Amino acid sequence: MTKMLKGIAASDGIAAAKAYMLVQPDLSFSEASIDDPEAEIKRLEEAVAAAKNELKIIKEKAAANLGAEEAEVFEAHLTILSDPELMGNINDKIKDEKVNAEKALKDVTDTFIAMFEGMTDNAICKNVPVIFAMLQSAC
Repeated sequence: MTKMLKGIAASDGIAAAKAYMLVQPDLSFSEASIDDPEAEIKRLEEAVAAAKNELKIIKEKAAANLGAEEAEVFEAHLTILSDPELMGNINDKIKDEKVNAEKALKDVTDTFIAMFEGMTDNAICKNVPVIFAMLQSAC
């Protein structure tokens, strides 16, 4: 079965190659109140661990296919997932407000995004939405 896709050409001319389609992940979630904050934090920790494992695999594949320098962007993602301030704020929100991990993550990352967006002339600011989208997809 053939599927017809329409897009915008990057340049004039004709080319024959494999086409790739960027699909934005669905990052929607349901907010929920929770009764057991410790179980919710454990669920978050398991999701973060899974995301770290996936990122390590992606980094290895990127290094093999693109080179070590290009693959280092994934090290920044891993660093953010290991940031004690970020994770501490998320855990505190779960404990204090008894909200699910997705809601806590969204609220805390929105705060961090606003802080980074207030910065100027910083290369990381351009990647903040991408990095936090990746974090949100972990839950």
